[in-house]
Amino acid sequence: MTRPITKSRVLSGLRCPKRLWLQTYQQELTKPSSTSQLAISNGIEVGGMAQLRYPGGILIPHIDQPDVAVVETAYLMSDNPTATLFEATFTYAGALVRSDILMPIDEGWRMIEVKSSGSIKDHHLVDCAVQLWVVEGAGVKIQRVCIAHVDKGFVYAGDGNYDHLFIEKDVTEQVRELLPEVPAWLASHREILANPMPDVRMGAQCKPDCQFKSHCEKALPEYPVSILPNGRKVITDLQEADIEDVRDIPDGVLTNERHIVVWQVTRTNQPFISGELISELAKLPYPRFYLDFETINFVIPRWAGTRPHQQLPFQWSCHVERRGEDLRHCEFLETSGNAPMRAFAESLLAAAEEDGPIIVYGSFESTIIKGLIVFCPDLEGQLNDILDRLVNLLPWLQNHYYDPAMKGSWSIKAVLPTVAPHLDYLQLEDVQNGTLAQLAYMDIINPETGQGVREQKIHNLLKYCELDTQAMVEVVRFFVKP
Repeated sequence: MTRPITKSRVLSGLRCPKRLWLQTYQQELTKPSSTSQLAISNGIEVGGMAQLRYPGGILIPHIDQPDVAVVETAYLMSDNPTATLFEATFTYAGALVRSDILMPIDEGWRMIEVKSSGSIKDHHLVDCAVQLWVVEGAGVKIQRVCIAHVDKGFVYAGDGNYDHLFIEKDVTEQVRELLPEVPAWLASHREILANPMPDVRMGAQCKPDCQFKSHCEKALPEYPVSILPNGRKVITDLQEADIEDVRDIPDGVLTNERHIVVWQVTRTNQPFISGELISELAKLPYPRFYLDFETINFVIPRWAGTRPHQQLPFQWSCHVERRGEDLRHCEFLETSGNAPMRAFAESLLAAAEEDGPIIVYGSFESTIIKGLIVFCPDLEGQLNDILDRLVNLLPWLQNHYYDPAMKGSWSIKAVLPTVAPHLDYLQLEDVQNGTLAQLAYMDIINPETGQGVREQKIHNLLKYCELDTQAMVEVVRFFVKP
């Protein structure tokens, strides 16, 4: 039996034919990304919340048995035509789709697709076009097509009421304009899978959620031109000229100063360190506070006064360096599941003392502290004092340091191995990046998580955040001895 074409596979093929081919024939090469894990988790939560808006709705199960789901959908639509259906399943012309919400309206149905994003994206319309083409092909009359996405302006009152969480928009006209293209998309899908794996160059389509990204990267040269930072047009021009390796770029082609540094350092295999960086870092007075935050941005807000997708801090790490003294580490992690913002702010103020530079990596901490002022207006003066003391290490490194091993990135995870190779994020268990930190935190505050698992995740999360601030200490000490 031929496997039906699913909507998600159609979208995969439109985004990257190679990805579709690998999904179909070499699934064993999949390496799940933390980004995709979080997206799936958010999607499930948002879908469940959207269903609550339609009491009495009937869920079509059988996720792993689509043929059974198709039969049950047809039965319910004829036997109970006034019922709203969740995950109604249809097949037509070899394609299979599931509708998030199918609601009966006068002489037809309203199809509602639920999205966890805060706005409607172009690919959502493509998604709906495939859906509509199949559902109508299966003989169902659709009067309206809508997309329900979360309202980023919704403020949760803490009372369990999410009535106004979603914004529902009628996109029938835009979606119907795309319908003539659907048969061509399906034909392209079949053609891709009927031929050998497509030769697709890595590019803008290779987003963090692609589960085959690490596999495709194996075919790249050691220093692909794609490492040139913020250089999409330059990268495309070089690739079209069949230049794949940074070391092969001819003299005079690059004009961006940062690109030139990457090119020169990569060709000579010698790090670039400016004397200005060393002299500026040496001026930092003591005590020095190295600070890093971890945040969670729930799609569905859980705490009173918070909004969807709002970044809320639940953890900080701080290394304190005093001249002639041992390095001291302090930390905060709220694990109760209660709103952490107040305790976070108060503990941070106590740890930061009253004087000394607070060293961060990027502008993230500044943004989060400004957000804390909204939740703790009585602490505004003290939090502003911390803002005034922040020293952003990132631009100093971007302008004055580069090692070929960084491969175009100045993230702390790229810089750390070049200055302290004995420290490695990959040695951490379970939590190795910010997205995995969010997933770990969600498990920690989930009442259904077993105590042993919860304690291990707390341990892993603390070690991860501690390494972030230890990394900044190592960076500064690499250039300036204490």
